[in-house]
Parts: sequence; C-alpha cells; structure tokens
Amino acid sequence: MQSPRSLFVPALLATWVLQASGLTAQESGAQDPVAPASSAQTREEAPARRRAGRGRFGGRRRGLTVIEAGTIHPVSGPPIRDGVVVIRGDRILAVGQQGDLDLPPNSKVLKYPNGHVYPGLIDAATDAFTDAGLRNDSKLNGGARLSDGLVWSGGRADRLVEQGVTTAYVRVRSGAQVRGQGAVVRPRAEGFDLWEGKEQAALQLRMATGTGAQHPLQRQAKLEAANKLFDGLEAFRDAQEKFDKDLEKYNEEFGKYLEHHRKKNGKDKPKPEGAAGAEEKTSEEADTEAPASPPEGRRRGRGQGGRRRPPQGGGAAEPVEQAFATLMALVGEPRQPTLAAAAAPQDPRRSRRPGSSSGAATAPQGKPAGAKPGDESKAKPKDDGPKRPKYPKKPKQDAQKDALAKVVDGVMPLRIEAHRVEELRAALRLQRDNDVPLVVLEQAYGAGSIADEIAEQGATVVLTDVLPHSLAAPGDKRNPFAKFDVTALPRHLDAAGVPFAIASGSARLAGALPMMAAAAVGAGLSEAAALRSLTLTPAEILGVAEDTGSLTRNKYADVVVTDGPLFKSDSRVVLVISKGRTEFERN
Repeated sequence: MQSPRSLFVPALLATWVLQASGLTAQESGAQDPVAPASSAQTREEAPARRRAGRGRFGGRRRGLTVIEAGTIHPVSGPPIRDGVVVIRGDRILAVGQQGDLDLPPNSKVLKYPNGHVYPGLIDAATDAFTDAGLRNDSKLNGGARLSDGLVWSGGRADRLVEQGVTTAYVRVRSGAQVRGQGAVVRPRAEGFDLWEGKEQAALQLRMATGTGAQHPLQRQAKLEAANKLFDGLEAFRDAQEKFDKDLEKYNEEFGKYLEHHRKKNGKDKPKPEGAAGAEEKTSEEADTEAPASPPEGRRRGRGQGGRRRPPQGGGAAEPVEQAFATLMALVGEPRQPTLAAAAAPQDPRRSRRPGSSSGAATAPQGKPAGAKPGDESKAKPKDDGPKRPKYPKKPKQDAQKDALAKVVDGVMPLRIEAHRVEELRAALRLQRDNDVPLVVLEQAYGAGSIADEIAEQGATVVLTDVLPHSLAAPGDKRNPFAKFDVTALPRHLDAAGVPFAIASGSARLAGALPMMAAAAVGAGLSEAAALRSLTLTPAEILGVAEDTGSLTRNKYADVVVTDGPLFKSDSRVVLVISKGRTEFERN
C-alpha cells in the first residue's frame, strides 16, 4: 500500500504542471482587475482614479447615506432645524445642520423638507415574537431563556419595525411567579435579530396578585415566596467560585505536568541542522525510488534474529555481503565479560554444587549477589516529576440559581411586576434584603405616591397602558385600579427624578407608543421627557445606550422619519432605517 506522501507528492507536482501550463490560471491576455490599465499610467492619474471611487481591489467604495429634513431630533441635544444625518455603513457619521457637503461618489441623499427625524423607537416591554404556548406557560422558572422560544409568525403584530420600533425587550406575562429571562431583539422587515450579548437581558419576577381586593397576608406570602428564591444562593455562589479557582489551579498544574513529560521524552529538543530535511528525503526516496514490489522469490522484511536483511541489488560484492550478514545473524555479537566474572575463581566443582551461595559465580547475570525477587523496582531511579492532577468536582448545576447569582452581581437586572403601593414597597424591600443592584418595576401604577422612595433606592420604572381609562372605567368603585391616573404618572416620576420608559406591553399596541407618550404630554409631561421615554431612557434600562437611543456619532444608524411631529395624531412613519439598512419605506 502506498503511503500518503507517495500519493500527495505526485498530485502536487501535477497541480504545479497545470499551473505552469496556464490551464488553471487566468489567461495571459486577460486584463488583471488589480493591475493598472496601462504601464504608462502616471502618478497623477492614480489619485484621480482613487477619487473616482475605485477601491484597492478594483471594486467601488461604498458611499454615504444622507438624510436631510426640516427638523432633526437627536434626543441627546436640542432639535436642529434644517438638519442632516450622515450614515456610513451601520453607524452614524455626523449630525448637524445642512450645508455644502463634499460627498464621495455613490452617496445616497434622501430629502424630507417638512419631515422630522428621530432615533429608532425602543419598546421596553412587548410580547412580540412569542406564541400562545409560551405566553401561557405557567411552569416557567428563572432558568428558562425566552430567546430560545421566540418565533416569527409573519402577522401584523410582529411587524414592529413598520411602527418605527428598531429595538424591543421581549417578555411574557404567564401565571408563573418567575417568568424566565427576557431578551432584547432587533425587529426586521421579515423577522428579527437577537441582540448579541442580550439574549439573557433580565430576570422576570411577579409580585402582583391580580386586580381584585388583596389581603395583607397575601402580600406577605408573596414577599416570603420571593425571598425564598434567594435561599442557598450564597452557598451556590461559593461553590461556583471554589470550582473556578480549583479549575484554574488544575489547568496550571496540568500544564506543568505536560511540559515535564515533553522534556522527558525529548519532544522539545531541537533537531540537528539538516536532520529534518534528511529524514524527509529518506522517506521520500523510500516511497518514490523503491520498487513497488520486491523481485519474485525475495521477500522484504526482517530475517533471523530480528535483523534487517541488506538491500537487494546487483554487483560483485553482493554474495560476500550476504554471507557476512548471515554469519553475524547466526553467531551474534560477542558479549564482554564483566569484571566480577573475571575476578571470580574458576572452580568447576563449586560452580556445579547444588544450593551453593558462594557469590557472583552463582548469581544470575545482571543481578547483584544477595538480590531478592522484587528488588528490580527498588533499584530503578524514581521519577521526581509532577503527578497528573485530578480534575475538580463540578458543583451541582441550578439554572435558576445561576440567573439569580447574575442578578445579585449586577450582570442582569431583576424586573418585578408590581402594581399597587403595597406590592411596590414589597419589591423595594426585596431589593434591600438581597442587595440587588438593578431593579426595574413594571406596570407600577401606584408609583406616583412613593416616587421619592423609588428614586432614593435607585430603581427604574417601565410603564404600560399609558392611556386614559386604560385600567378601569372612571368612577368604578368595584375596581381598585380605577383610582390610578396612569397618564399623570410619568409627570410624577419625572419630577421625582425616577428614570422611566413608556412601553406598549403588547405587540398589537406597538403603533400606539407615540399616542401613549402624547397622552403623558397632555397630562403635564414635557415633550422632551416624553421623547426620551421612548428612546434614550429605555436604551439605558436595557443596557444598550452605548449603541442606540439617540442620534449620536458612532451609534447604530437607527433612524425614523415621520411626515410630521411624532406626537401629532395624524403623523405617519415614512422611513425606518435599522443599523444602516432600510427596513421600511412608505410609498
């Protein structure tokens, strides 16, 4: 059987021959797209060629996208009249006033003289891309990742991007107390993308007990159940930290163990100069120059005594060499007498006497006199190298405890659904008792009366149903939620310095986001704060403000263009760009 080298070398030679003949290469007469058009091209022509948009590999450089509009709303600063937004790739290059721009070739200019340009809207709480099974799953726990169950249905409820939403936080409102881990997504025209690194964006917890009357013991039971989630968390974290340290130590010791045995076996010793080439040449000659099979009657291999037969070949010296090799194989190499054997008295009678213990003459060859069976192992030198380390034992895995550990470490926020004042205070107490750094209060309808407490503790709020009479009909004494004025709540939170976001709560209400913010403006909230509650503040709550939430240089090019002010009831979305891609354009 031929070796891999004998198969590879001829194939390599064949490839080289084909290339040399020009059969696999570009035709010699064809124009090389990388090469200049002519050898006579001057140095002055090269810059002109580059200015014309030619890339270094013969392609055309990508141009800019420029949006000129009547008003630009950066959110991070005041509105800009007759402004411009310049986009390069998937990032914002510049934001400012219109003027004479020296644009590169292939740039795309979009003009909206009466339009308004905003950052992409951010829905901080939606159930988009979830199916009925996920929304009704009452067996969810802290280890459940909602990102694994999100689907694109193609229905209108999932077309958030047409409403100007370029970023959304997906969660569900099932009957479970712990509702899994929500995810941040980027809606697309025909689907969605998970935000990398935000597939586990927050842990969902439910403290609310419904819209009916509530007994104080029910609230106490909810708080105790929530606190029990943190039982044993410290021991779990200690076990994880110990395993991480033991694993680091194991890797270090195992590296030393491998290094010792490499040196012991000579793997890292440098080869003499020319040794590699000689070895390669010898093996190559053996594969290419040797005959495919030995002559008939002559079998290659090993002869008597384990010695290799001399190579078969012609010449007058061949019979002599064969005879000499046969003689050496039969006779064997003479052994040198040991000093002990030479010094011993040669007494045939004593050497043949049975049971004699007279010393070296009767001792087995290679063993010292008086040696006992089993002493061979004691005579061998011990290996003083490092012993192979033992892999540390893994602690018991608990996905919910792992998520709670991230919450306590501040890696993941804890989002708590709490409606009434008592529920909100229980949520704040839970945060204090367990030293949770990041808490987001969802649907905090009673937060207006304890806004100062929320601000002091550093919690944030995500509001849904910010519409007149969205919770109950006015004057309905049977519904305890009728006393909450949700449209006035953003004003109270803003006055107390509580960061808040206005969210849809449901995919079918994504188009009502501007209307909810407008309702808050009608109840006394400033337009700047209302716009911030749909853009930059939810980006900060979700932990993505570094890349989105405002029209700022180097952030993602998430841009929404409307034909009028966003909070006017008859304004429409005419263009949506997400990370530099046009996802929606109204004809």
